[in-house]
Amino acid sequence: MDFTAIEKEFIRQKVLPDFDWTRFDQPTHPVPLKKPVQQCRVALVTTSGAYLREKQQPFTTKSPTGDDSFRIIPNETPIEAIALAHPGYNTRRALQDLDCVFPLSLLNRLQRHEEIGATAPRHFSFMGFIPQTERLLADIAPQVGVELQRDQVDLALLVPS
Repeated sequence: MDFTAIEKEFIRQKVLPDFDWTRFDQPTHPVPLKKPVQQCRVALVTTSGAYLREKQQPFTTKSPTGDDSFRIIPNETPIEAIALAHPGYNTRRALQDLDCVFPLSLLNRLQRHEEIGATAPRHFSFMGFIPQTERLLADIAPQVGVELQRDQVDLALLVPS
């Protein structure tokens, strides 16, 4: 069963009649790490829809065109302060083990065990349903890239949800 074809047809019928997946004919060029992982500062970039329950607006889950904004999650955030807003999966179940969609606890554990050099001071969360990707690709993602550079991140772990 081809789930991408089913999802594409669903989006065309319910949201955008001319929807098609954003394609890249050439993969991005690999960028080798300049130092061992055990010396790298690591950040999370997730599409889980994670946000700070008391301090940030949830992602818009009812819009037929999605929500291409992002939320910054400070590394020291307690897990219980994180909520999830996403139309594509059961967020209540994911909150029972947040690491399955936003592995912040795991990343901090890797730092404590010296498997990575350091966790970044901030992590970045998107809501994964974004059928119109133009603004995301042209403006939003490069903005997050600048913020990752500001935080001197060596390695960003992309966590799809």
